[in-house]
Amino acid sequence: MTPTTPPQRDRAAAPGSAGSPRATTAPTAPHGVDDAAPAPAGAWAPTLGAASNPDLKLAMAASGTVLSVFTVGHMAGNMQVYLGRERYNRYALLLRHAGAPVLPTNTLLWAARIGLLTSAGVHVLAGTELTLRSMRREGRTVTSTVRQVTRQIATGVDRRPHLALPGRPGGVPEQSAGMPTSRPQVYRRAPLDGAFLPGRFEADAPRRRPRGRRRSVPRVIARSMRSTGAVLGLFVTYHVLDLTTGTRPAAARSFEHGDAYGNLVGSLSRPVVAVFYTASMAALAGHMVHGLRTAALDTGLSGTAERVRQVDVAAKAAGAVVAVGNASIPLAVFLKVVR
Repeated sequence: MTPTTPPQRDRAAAPGSAGSPRATTAPTAPHGVDDAAPAPAGAWAPTLGAASNPDLKLAMAASGTVLSVFTVGHMAGNMQVYLGRERYNRYALLLRHAGAPVLPTNTLLWAARIGLLTSAGVHVLAGTELTLRSMRREGRTVTSTVRQVTRQIATGVDRRPHLALPGRPGGVPEQSAGMPTSRPQVYRRAPLDGAFLPGRFEADAPRRRPRGRRRSVPRVIARSMRSTGAVLGLFVTYHVLDLTTGTRPAAARSFEHGDAYGNLVGSLSRPVVAVFYTASMAALAGHMVHGLRTAALDTGLSGTAERVRQVDVAAKAAGAVVAVGNASIPLAVFLKVVR
């Protein structure tokens, strides 16, 4: 008896069978594959490049919490400027001589600086890796993203939407029986569209939101974390050059090592520097509020609705206190309360 020939579909489904149209089909990715790290390569492999997404988020939460705690303590110390030159300079001297005579001068200060620098480095590197992975999942590259941002800056995008519908040039879309029209909305070209960049970037041009669809403040802050982080990085660099090392032209001409009070007043007496410090505090407030919320979420501290509310209140309070406290110093210098 001749053996029965298996059905054609069974043979096609058999893995590795000759002539099978499904033999080269890639297997389905397992659930949760986005949480796994991509195949690392190069010098990045032994470090954060081999970490999973949850590990990177935990690293950002831990390092961000360390930086936030330091920021609150630093603001509290800065409030001693209202107690006068002698008290503030004594506070600065205490930081340098903490641990003496058991430890050499500046030992604990440099230990704190190294810890803060490490936390900042982990925070930036983990955030960069998560950003690059998100861009890869969306099919974007660094070059295309830079082009899109450059286009937004160079063309001066007109924010006023202009609806161009057949038979209705520049009006409100037609409605039928109270229902909105399903016709697509076409927007007016920006005044400088194409003036600085070639037309081949037209496909990358961002769509503007229709009128009435505006993001809330928390959403704007959440989408601006990279921008506020960059502002804070520039601020910290300038702050160190200004009040720690006394490097010109960042520092004032009157800078003198050992006179922390005079250096602070001299620096903030410059209007441009005072405005920059105040604007940086606004960026710091938004970054801290959203960062602390995200850290609580990633570590599982906001597991209930009541806990979410408590974390939200605590994050807003911390951001507001730090921003208002630090921003009050340039204002006090301007009003000659601190001089």
